[in-house]
Amino acid sequence: MASVEPEAKEVLLTRAQALFRRTYPELSADIAVFAPGRVNLIGEHTDYTNGFVCPMALTAATVIVGVGDVVDEDAVGSAAAAEGDLLCRIVSTAPGTELAVFDCGRPLTPGGGWSTYVKGVVAEYLGDLPPRKTLVFTFACASSVPLGSGLSSSASLEVAVATFLERVTRRPQPLVTRALRCQSAEHIFANTPCGIMDQFISAMGREGRALLIDCASNKVVQEVQFLSDDYTIVVCDSKVKHNLGESEYPARVRECRSAEAALRSRFGEGNFPNGLRDATPSMVEDLHAAGLIDDVVHRRAFHVVTENDRCQAFAAAMARGDFAAAGLLMNESHASLRDNFEVSCRELDILVDLAQSCKGVAGSRMTGGGFGGCTVTLVRTGDVKGLEAFLQSRYRAVAAKECATFASKPGPGAGELELKESWWQRLESLGDSLGFGLDTPGLEFSIGLVVGVTVAAATVMHLRGFVRQYKSVSAPGRASSLACPPGLGSFLGSGSAFGLGLAEAEAEAEAEAQPSA
Repeated sequence: MASVEPEAKEVLLTRAQALFRRTYPELSADIAVFAPGRVNLIGEHTDYTNGFVCPMALTAATVIVGVGDVVDEDAVGSAAAAEGDLLCRIVSTAPGTELAVFDCGRPLTPGGGWSTYVKGVVAEYLGDLPPRKTLVFTFACASSVPLGSGLSSSASLEVAVATFLERVTRRPQPLVTRALRCQSAEHIFANTPCGIMDQFISAMGREGRALLIDCASNKVVQEVQFLSDDYTIVVCDSKVKHNLGESEYPARVRECRSAEAALRSRFGEGNFPNGLRDATPSMVEDLHAAGLIDDVVHRRAFHVVTENDRCQAFAAAMARGDFAAAGLLMNESHASLRDNFEVSCRELDILVDLAQSCKGVAGSRMTGGGFGGCTVTLVRTGDVKGLEAFLQSRYRAVAAKECATFASKPGPGAGELELKESWWQRLESLGDSLGFGLDTPGLEFSIGLVVGVTVAAATVMHLRGFVRQYKSVSAPGRASSLACPPGLGSFLGSGSAFGLGLAEAEAEAEAEAQPSA
């Protein structure tokens, strides 16, 4: 599979608008927002243990287009509600998703596939409303964040929904509050005990910078700017999907909590307000030697403690432009995730081993919760294409699978987009007002063909007039003030409409310039 660049937000916006118009032709969207996915450069499974992480927002994002309002709860039971006018309706371009409808005037509960993430965020925002008020909204979304790839498609959706709801309610929240609400939604509705990283970077990402985040204080410790264009981040999707809520991810959380309890028991309750974040490798070794933790919990705790050190050292290395040192730390991180935390898999190990052997690569590691998903590689910019081709061909040969790669620079955090209506959208609106739709099979092509031919004909007529004017002012004894070169029609080619028209115009002009017999 070739390199697959994520769709630009403008493309996603167009797709979401088209889906909104097809699904809800009676409505006009007035809100458009986006929220990015993320790739974590280093600092894995340290966010829910109050440690350090260093993610960057991707240009891949989720875009939502819609309309909404705050209404009286009493209206939800009205005839309008019965007809669906006061319900929340959502639809997505993602394959396998269905239009979902729910009522914010009633208690929201988990379930319903992808809509559970939306309902979880909505539940977090209902408390902002005055008494006896509730939400109604309708939206369509499109996303370029691959599902189940470890690039935080769920956080991207959650933060996009939160950004949309803050527009609907006209009650913008601090970005950290927005991230915390989305994290809570994932805990309660998706049953995933994730840390704050994914929602934080999606809400607060900075273009051109990764962020070193302290998950104990929920603050950005350092903006990690790429000081050189010599190196690029390449993401590789193993195409092995994961579901963190149903995988061993919750088990890893419990194992870390067990290590924290042992630390407090051994060294004093008040010495570890941030759990494993406050521990040292020697403390973890002491717990193991004393028999307070078993071999498995020992390995889990040792990874977390050393990963916090690696994360801070990585940010410092990137800040001074020492990409070789940063790459080595990425390699060490993957080895620890594979051997100590045991969240890698065969396919991820293959991709990392391949990348680490490739020319120009400083370092490579798995990224995200693990059990599938993606790898992240720091590579010289001039070697990006070679790396992508090498990974795709060798992964196919060794793992008998296809992978997808793309290069990325850090993108911005969530925000609003400007709704623009194209000429086709205006034509659709005109058709609707006249009582006919433009979704008839073949009609879009026919209209496009008519418009294209009309524009071409008008252009040819304009250029023919231009050639005549040129020939006129270039006649003997006249000074030429135009720069159009002779033979333009021949240059464009006699096989094109433009060429035919211009060549004909030149011939006519030549004939007119000849003295009559």
